[in-house]
Amino acid sequence: MGKETHSVLVVDDDKDIREIICDVLNDEGYRTVAAADGEEALELLRHGGPYCLVLLDLMMPVKDGWTFRQEQQADPAIADVPVFVVTAAGSPDRTQLGAIKGILHKPVNFKDLLGAVQAFC
Repeated sequence: MGKETHSVLVVDDDKDIREIICDVLNDEGYRTVAAADGEEALELLRHGGPYCLVLLDLMMPVKDGWTFRQEQQADPAIADVPVFVVTAAGSPDRTQLGAIKGILHKPVNFKDLLGAVQAFC
């Protein structure tokens, strides 16, 4: 799958962080779609895409990252979309998040971010 055929879904309630991550990925040739919370992200996963990866913040209003993961895993149509957590929440309990592909800590190291995206997109 090439950079041009799938999008990265960037989910973060902080508009500045969403825009920076999207800008960095767009500059590298990736398509991005942004969501401000888990509820919006689930709608985009179910009715948009295809997505090669979700970059997911955990602490968000409306629907946080943990709830997003529970609902994503319960929906066979979107359960297999890989998720990388991007968080300032220290070291979250992976057992509560299911089979995530990894964790990036804020502030995000862009080399690590690009490596994660490249591995799945």
